[in-house]
Amino acid sequence: MLTADMRKKLACRIVWAMNMRENETLSIRGGLHEQDLVEEIALTAMEQGVNPSFGTASDKYVEEFYDRIPVKYLRTVSKMSLKQAEVLDNSIGLERLKDPRIMEKVPPYKTAAAVEGAKPVSKLMDKRKVKWCYVGFPSEEMAKKFGISYSLLRKFILDGILVKQKLLFSRASFLSRNLKLAQKVHFWDEFGTDMTLRITGRKILIADGYISDIDKKHGDVGLNLPDGEVFLAPIETYGTGTLVAPKQMDRHSGKPIENIKLVFEDGKLNLKKSTADKNEKAMKDTILRSIAIDKKHETRVRTTNVAELGIGLNPLIDRAIGYTLTDEKIGGTIHVAIGYNKGAYGGRSESCLHWDFVTHKGITLEAELRNGKTKVLIEGGKILSR
Repeated sequence: MLTADMRKKLACRIVWAMNMRENETLSIRGGLHEQDLVEEIALTAMEQGVNPSFGTASDKYVEEFYDRIPVKYLRTVSKMSLKQAEVLDNSIGLERLKDPRIMEKVPPYKTAAAVEGAKPVSKLMDKRKVKWCYVGFPSEEMAKKFGISYSLLRKFILDGILVKQKLLFSRASFLSRNLKLAQKVHFWDEFGTDMTLRITGRKILIADGYISDIDKKHGDVGLNLPDGEVFLAPIETYGTGTLVAPKQMDRHSGKPIENIKLVFEDGKLNLKKSTADKNEKAMKDTILRSIAIDKKHETRVRTTNVAELGIGLNPLIDRAIGYTLTDEKIGGTIHVAIGYNKGAYGGRSESCLHWDFVTHKGITLEAELRNGKTKVLIEGGKILSR
């Protein structure tokens, strides 16, 4: 439970982050256990002249939804959601499940069908440049899933949300300035990560927990809370090497994946050479299902191409737990995503999948500058801000 004071702090921080204007529309979605916070966000937005609508759903509803609804209807695009997307200016989504373990009981093909059905709505929102924010929310059940204490999860998520935007921006500025001068980046660590990506001509984005007017002008209309990273869409057809990630949760089954080794060749994930010590099959099945969906709907299949390079910067998040929202913000880590990178990312790949994999802490990153020189920007996980 949140105190009234914490609820107001979070609502104010979330609404401020969206940089909304009078008479803009706003959709807020969350779990039933977040009802009080959802209502506080709506009221805070209305105080500024924003026009919100909101809805919440219980874990029981989500379980019944996947249990009772036939696959052909899960794949069906919601006409109401499409109509809403036509007039929507802002979207806030809270982590909807109180107990994320329930997704481990859902057949992955049903999860994939729901993703397929929702894709036309997200495409329309991208086209209209609808601002969006995805917000984490801790629960005792979530903490148990990730094998950590509730107090630590609360620190990572709630305290991580309330980190000052200026602090995140200052940490990001050095990296942003130097990456703009680079044509390639090479990063490695002691755990087996060793990878090179080409970034020439791609915009460098700062995720500091606020969508500024400049961000909107450049199409950077999305954010996460907690936030804190520098990210970009690398050249999708160039990228070679290995990325080792300690933990991740499977996108379709919710199963924990551990000790992941991803091998990239010519910008694409080599699925045969990639491995995981735990739930490797679940990981590969999710990617294969996503490839099948993309083959149905896209003229060019980019499911396994490199999609994002991100560098974590949040000082309050210091260990991987398998929760992407916090793991990718860990200082001293890099994450690489495959699949979708259009919209706010500024890339050229359309896909139903965007899947981040986060390295161990202690990464070293060297930039190859356009003048032919090289410059180490991160060494052993520490940003060399000089």
